[in-house]
Amino acid sequence: MKISTVIFLISATFIFPGRLFALGLDDCVKMAVANSRALKAYGRLSRSSEQAYKSAKASLRPALSASGESDYTVYQGGSGLRDGLLGQAGVQLSLDLRKTLAGAELERLDTEKSGLEAKLAEKDIIRGVTQDYYKLYILLKKRDDYDEAVKYFQSHIEDIEKLEHAGMDLKLDRVRAEIQLNSLEVARRALDADMAAVLKSLSSAAGKDLKAEEMVFDDGPALLEGLSGREERPAAGSAAPLLSFSVRLNRLETASAFEAYRRTGFVYAPALQFGLARNISPIDPAMELYRTYLAVSLDVFDWGARAGGKQAALEAYRARVETEAENKRQLALSLAQLGAGMRSAASVYDALRSNYLSAAGNLETAKTYYRQGKIKETDLLSIFSEYLAAKEQSRDALGLYLDKKTELEYLRAGETE
Repeated sequence: MKISTVIFLISATFIFPGRLFALGLDDCVKMAVANSRALKAYGRLSRSSEQAYKSAKASLRPALSASGESDYTVYQGGSGLRDGLLGQAGVQLSLDLRKTLAGAELERLDTEKSGLEAKLAEKDIIRGVTQDYYKLYILLKKRDDYDEAVKYFQSHIEDIEKLEHAGMDLKLDRVRAEIQLNSLEVARRALDADMAAVLKSLSSAAGKDLKAEEMVFDDGPALLEGLSGREERPAAGSAAPLLSFSVRLNRLETASAFEAYRRTGFVYAPALQFGLARNISPIDPAMELYRTYLAVSLDVFDWGARAGGKQAALEAYRARVETEAENKRQLALSLAQLGAGMRSAASVYDALRSNYLSAAGNLETAKTYYRQGKIKETDLLSIFSEYLAAKEQSRDALGLYLDKKTELEYLRAGETE
């Protein structure tokens, strides 16, 4: 390792304590992609499809075969023929017109589909990791909110104790405050359980035991404030509509179904054979020296089965056309719903955030008024409950926005590639 690299690492350790090995979204995604056995399997399937395509193209060429044989012939006495060696050599050129006319387009389409399926599998992993990453972010924020609420009620109980020492009877207030505090601690434990489940999911994908303390969230592009008005649109100025991986895969499935049907049009094509044979050292003067031949072979009695196969392929293609149209409709609907859901969640987030920020300024005022006896404890609890509810709901709205944004990015994966 270079000295400069060592110096940088040592410096980073002191300048950014605890952050040298912090994991952001990109780090989690990279680990999950590298750890995925499913992606390795898709890679092998893709290479298998490529080899099958090469093999299919090679099989389209005519087959040339050569043969040779030699034997020793013994004739009966008086035949006028002498015993001796007799050899024969020949070449044969074979051509399967059915394969040649059909071509290797279906195998080429399978290769392209295999590549797209591998890309979609990777995007699926990225989607899952991203959703877990954002869930963890929201849960951590909620945990901080509950920790803040616990401290608030602990401080409130201290105020009650001070007022009781001053001679006021606030037993009922203490009971209510302690009930609220216990409820907050129960909710806090539930959040810890949810966080543990999300971390387990992230760890399983990454192949590493991740801790919440290792995570850093300052690289999340959508963790910014003011989400309303943010819309996901295709790149401006594109000359043609952009096609996502899922759209292209859908079209390839239809193209493959059509190619399978097209191939059935050549099932009646014959197989051709052209050959040349030469006898070497013929003993019988009447034996031919050269022989050429052209053979045509065609199955006759299975035409009915072939006709049925052709009709089946046609129906499969028609069904695939309908399936593509339905998938296209569902994709358009999903995109529209995700866009509307994102705008709604962003609007709700902004409104609720504004509410709890406004309410935050009233909390200390409410505590002061309670100490002075200007408001009852029920009023104090109501103000804080509204503040905490608005804050929690805003977290949920942000989480919903991020979840839908991740889903939208998955459906549109490949548009800019």
